[in-house]
Amino acid sequence: MLKYINYQILDNSDQQEALEKQVSVSIGRNIRQNIDAFRQHIPSMVSLINDHQIQQYSLFCTKDAELNIVDFATGRVFYQSSAKQEVLAEVQEFYSHAAYFNLQSNTDDLTWRHQPLPQKVDVLMVFGMGLGYHLNELVMNCNIRYLVVYEPNVDILLCSAQANNWQQLLDTATSMGTHIFLQMGSDATAVPAELAELLEFDATLDKIFVYRHQFHPMMDDVIRYLMQHSGDKEALTHTGHQFTEYKEYADYVSERAGNLLGSYQPQGYKTEQAQILYDANMAALLKFYPKVHKAVLEHKTRAWQLVADPQGQPNLYHQKRHALFHNDLAIESAGLVEYFIHHPFKDDVVLNQRASSKYKSYLHFSKVAELQPLIDKALNQESQLPGVVNSLIVFGVALGKHLELLTEKHQIKNLFICEPNLDFFAASLWVTDWAGIFAKADAAEGRIYLNLGGDGSHYFYDLMSQFYQIGAYSIADTYMLSTYFNIGMQKAISDLRSELKVVLALGEYYDHARFGIAHTYHSVFSGQRFLQHSNAEYKNHVALNLPVFLVGNGPSLDHCFEYLREYRDQVIVISCGTALRSLHKNGIEPDFHAEIEQNRATFDWITQIDDRDYLKRIRLLSVNGIHPDTAALFKETLLCFKDGEASTYVFHNGLKKRGFNVASLAYAYPTVTNLVMNYAIKLGFKQFYLFGVDLGFIDINQHHSQHSAYYKTDGSQVYNYQRRHGGGVPSTGNFRPMVYTKPEFDVSRKLLEQAISKAGRKVEVYNCSDGVKIKGTIALQPENILLEATDVKDKETELAGLLQAAYFPAFSELADPIYAQFDSAVFESSMQQWLDILAQDVENKADATALIEKQWQFLRKRAVKDNDITFCLFHGSANYMAGVLTKLAANITDDNTEFLKTFNQVLAVWRGYLQDGQTHYMQEPFEFDSVSVQYLFKPVKQG
Repeated sequence: MLKYINYQILDNSDQQEALEKQVSVSIGRNIRQNIDAFRQHIPSMVSLINDHQIQQYSLFCTKDAELNIVDFATGRVFYQSSAKQEVLAEVQEFYSHAAYFNLQSNTDDLTWRHQPLPQKVDVLMVFGMGLGYHLNELVMNCNIRYLVVYEPNVDILLCSAQANNWQQLLDTATSMGTHIFLQMGSDATAVPAELAELLEFDATLDKIFVYRHQFHPMMDDVIRYLMQHSGDKEALTHTGHQFTEYKEYADYVSERAGNLLGSYQPQGYKTEQAQILYDANMAALLKFYPKVHKAVLEHKTRAWQLVADPQGQPNLYHQKRHALFHNDLAIESAGLVEYFIHHPFKDDVVLNQRASSKYKSYLHFSKVAELQPLIDKALNQESQLPGVVNSLIVFGVALGKHLELLTEKHQIKNLFICEPNLDFFAASLWVTDWAGIFAKADAAEGRIYLNLGGDGSHYFYDLMSQFYQIGAYSIADTYMLSTYFNIGMQKAISDLRSELKVVLALGEYYDHARFGIAHTYHSVFSGQRFLQHSNAEYKNHVALNLPVFLVGNGPSLDHCFEYLREYRDQVIVISCGTALRSLHKNGIEPDFHAEIEQNRATFDWITQIDDRDYLKRIRLLSVNGIHPDTAALFKETLLCFKDGEASTYVFHNGLKKRGFNVASLAYAYPTVTNLVMNYAIKLGFKQFYLFGVDLGFIDINQHHSQHSAYYKTDGSQVYNYQRRHGGGVPSTGNFRPMVYTKPEFDVSRKLLEQAISKAGRKVEVYNCSDGVKIKGTIALQPENILLEATDVKDKETELAGLLQAAYFPAFSELADPIYAQFDSAVFESSMQQWLDILAQDVENKADATALIEKQWQFLRKRAVKDNDITFCLFHGSANYMAGVLTKLAANITDDNTEFLKTFNQVLAVWRGYLQDGQTHYMQEPFEFDSVSVQYLFKPVKQG
C-alpha cells in the first residue's frame, strides 16, 4: 500500500542525521570504487554519472542503516524496509520461475511462460535497475552471455552507483565472459531493433529470459508484447511497432507491487464466507446508499479482479500488467493504521495557518501568531489520533481492511471516503465488513460519505458541499489519510489540500464577522440597493440580451484593449478588482466595477486611479460587507448577499422577515471573477466573454496586466509576487498546452466551471484570455469575436430599466430595527458565562475533553438565540480554536505532561482572544475595517 520515507526513517531527526553520517563513509567509498570500475569496463557510464543532475530519485539511509531509493517529489520509497533481503528473495524465486519468450520457435497462446533458470543463459533482459543488487546475484550465480539492463531514469543509475558494488559486478562479468549492455534512460521501446542486433551477433539465439525488477507504464507494455509474440521473429524484430504506456488512472501500478516476476496464476477468492459477507454488505448499501448499490450491481470489472494470492489472502490482480496490489494485506493494513494513529498530522491543513501581512492588525491573526510556536512544537513532534475524530477524509479504499481496523479503534463522526476505482470498492465488498462500519456509524449518529468513481478531480466540489452540511469550519478539525499511492489520486489529494487551505484562509473569523456586520448595517442604512431573489418580473428584459465583457487583470489583458474599445458601446463591460486601473489607463470606462473583499485595501487599490469623476460614472457590484469608503467612490452600489457569512445571517433573515427576499450567492469566492460570473448569471445575462481572466501566467514575473497597480511606473513589481505566492504549478492552457497557476486561482477555476455547469444551456461563455483552460467555456481569440446584433436601441436607458426592475428600492429605515434585535446585556452575560467555562486550567485529558464539549454545547445554545450576537461574532474562531484544542487534548497522557501544559497555554490565549473581542465590539460595534496597503505604493526612500 503506502511506502513512504517517513515509515523507514527515525522520528528523531538528530538520531537519523547521526546514522546518515555513519553510512555516508561507505557511500563515498562505493562511488569512488564504482567510477574506477566503470572507467575500466564501461567508460561511457563515467561521463553519464558525472554530468547527470538528479531530478527525481535519490539515495537515503533507513533507520536500520540500509540504503534505499526515495522519490523526493512524493516521498515514496522503492523497496520495503530491507532492500537486500527483499532482492535476494526475489532472485531466488527467479531461479525457479524464470519468465522467457522464444525468438524463433514454439509459438503458443500463453501470456507469460516460466521455467527454472538454466545454468547457461544466452540472453537475459532485466527491466529496472533499482539499487542493482539483483544484477550482482545473477552474474555471480549464472553463466550469462548477454545481460541487457533497461532503466528509464538515469537518477536510478546514480543511486545504484552509490549503493551497489559495481566493481565486483563488472569484474565477475568479465571473468565469466558476460557482455553487459546498460541501456540507461531507455524505456525499452527500442527492443525490436536491439533483438535484431543480437541476432546479428548470433543468428541461432532463441530463448530470451525476462527479469522484471519494477513495474513501469511503458516497459510493461514492451514485456506484454514480447510475451504475446513468443516465437514470432518477424513481430519481435518489427521496428515499426508503436508501444503504448499504461496511462489510465485504473491502470496505475506501483513500481514494486506484487508478482513482479509474473509467475502467479490468478485464483478466485469468492468463498462461502466471502459470499455471506458480500450479501450483508449489499443489503447495507441498499439500506443506506441505494445509488451505490445500483452502481455495484451494474459494475463490470475493468482492470483489477479480486483474487486469492499465493498466501491465500484476498488481493487485487491487474489483468493486463499481471500485478498484485498487495504484498501482504493483513500486515500492510495494520501497519498503515498503526502509523496513522501515531502520526496523524502529516496532511493537516490547519496547523500552519499564516496570515498576510495586511491582516496583522486583526485580533484573530495576532492570536494565531501567539499560538503557532506552541502548536508547532507540540503537535509536530509527538501526537496521536484522538479516540473521537470529528472529520476524517480517507483517500483510497482498495480492499478496505484498514477502514475496518480504524473504525474499530476510533469513533469517527464524519467519515469521507474517496475511491475513484470502482473495481476496488466492488472487490472490497467481499473482504471488508462494510455493513458493520455503516451500522456502527448509524448507531452513533455519525455520517459516512462515499465519493466513488471518477478521477479524483471532483473531490473538492463533493467534499465542500458535504462540509457545508456539517459546517465549513469543520475543515479546521479534519484529518486526512492516504491509503495507497496513485499518480492521478495524488494530484487530486494535493489539489484538495491546497484548496482547503484557500477556503480556510477565507474563513470567517472574529474580525471578518465583526466588520462584515458593521459594513452591512451601513449598506442598508445608507440606501445601497439589493438584488431581488426572484427574477420573475424582469427575466425577459431586453437588456439581458446584451453580451457581457468580463474583464480580469491577467497578463493577457494587455493584448485585448483594442477589442474592448471596438465593442465597448455594444456590450456590458464589468471590470474585476485591480483591472479597473488598467482600463482607466487605456481610456476605457466600464459599466460596472466589481469588488469582493470587505477590508479597506480595495479603497487603496482603486484610489491609485487619480480620477474621482471617472469612478463616479461607474456602478459598483459587490456583496454585503463591502467597505463603506470603497462604496462611496462610485455612482451607486448594487449588492447581493454572500452565503455563509454572519452578516448575511443577520440581515438576510431580518429583511426576509420584513418581506424582502434578497438574492444570495453560494460560490462568490475566492476571486472577483467568481463573484461577477455568479452575479451576472443570477441577474439573467446569457452571453459572456472573458478577458484577462487568466487565473495563471506564462511568466511568473508577468502575473497581472502591466497597466495595473501591481506594477510601478518603471515596470517593476510593487512587491515580490513569486516570494509571496510561489512559482506556480502547471495547468492546461486555454490557447497553449501549459501555463502556471497557484492554489487560489485553481480553486477559482473549479468554482467558475461549477457555476457555468450549473447554468447549463442558458449561458454561452467565450474565453478570450491567454491563461488556464476553463471547462464549459469556448476558447476564442479576441480577433475572432463576431457579435450578433441585439434589439437594444439605447443601452444606458435599457440598463437603467433593468436595474430598476431587478433591485429592491432602498430600505434604509430597516437597518436599525434589524440590528436592534441584539441585546448588549445578553451579549455581556453570554461572554461572562463562556469565560467562566474556560476560567480554570485543566488537570488531565478527561477535563480537557469535557471542557471542549461544554464549550460546544454552550455555543449551540447561543446559535438559536435571536437577541444574542455571540454566536455570529465568534462561531468561526471558536471552531478553529476547538480544532487546535481537540488535537492537543487527544495527546494528553499521564506520561507526557507537555501536551497538558500546551493545552493550558492555548487556553490562556483563547481566553485573552474572547476578552479582547468582547471589549473591541462593546466599545465600537459599528467600527469599520482599517486595513491599509498604502505602503505598497510609496516610493522607496533613497540614502
